[in-house]
Amino acid sequence: LETISFIENWMNTLPRKLLDYKTPEELFEIHLDEIYSLY
Repeated sequence: LETISFIENWMNTLPRKLLDYKTPEELFEIHLDEIYSLY
């Protein structure tokens, strides 16, 4: 279980060229901010 958690964290904090060198975690936070700003 620790290995899975480690890999999950590593993948979500790894910048990706496909995402314009942002991390999935950053983009998820941006998306949530956009959703909550509508309310």
